[in-house]
Amino acid sequence: MKQRRWPLENAVSWFLLASALDVVMTHIVLHLSATGQTSAGFVESNPLARWVIGHWGLSGMALFKAAMSLLVVVIANVVWRVRPWLAKALLWTGTAIVGSVVIHSIRLLLQHRLHGG
Repeated sequence: MKQRRWPLENAVSWFLLASALDVVMTHIVLHLSATGQTSAGFVESNPLARWVIGHWGLSGMALFKAAMSLLVVVIANVVWRVRPWLAKALLWTGTAIVGSVVIHSIRLLLQHRLHGG
């Protein structure tokens, strides 16, 4: 018997992977910057996430970004009932945007990481 698949399974999986990588890269870049292991000082560029970090630290930031990712997935599932193509487009666009942030974070880290630090 073939197992039924959730229609948004692939799109949601890729979106959540990109979101998790964003949290990991944000933590790495901010930690290395705060400990003087980069040649530039980095801060979170999202003002709301920066406010969350200021009040609840990196753990709060991880929870905040997880909540935002969950909100996007819930919205996509609601939209899917009316316009499946739009729900998939929302998730794939979100994946591309968050993925580009991850790539940018990696680039910044490689560009500004102090050798031997």
